[in-house]
Amino acid sequence: MPGERPIPDPHVHEMEIDGEVTLLHRETQTALVLNDTAGDVWRLLDGRRTVSEIVDTLCAAYGTERDIVRAGVESALRSFEGQGFLTAATG
Repeated sequence: MPGERPIPDPHVHEMEIDGEVTLLHRETQTALVLNDTAGDVWRLLDGRRTVSEIVDTLCAAYGTERDIVRAGVESALRSFEGQGFLTAATG
C-alpha cells in the first residue's frame, strides 16, 4: 500500500454538507460522510501522490506521529475501496 497511488473513481462527487465532506457515488447512489481525517485523505487523492506521501503530508499538517497518521490513512483508504470510491491503484 505505501507505494500505491490511489485514484478516486470518476463517478464520485464530493460535496461539503454542514462542514463535513460527503461523497456520493453517482452510479451506485452510495453516500459516505467522512470524518476530518478521512476528508483530508480524500482531498489528497490525485493519482500522483503515493500513500507514503499522503502520510508525510498529513504528519506535517497534524504534527502527529507517523504510525498514528498511517493507521488513519490506511483505514480511510480501506473504507473508500470497500465502498467502491476508488479506481484501481497503481504503483
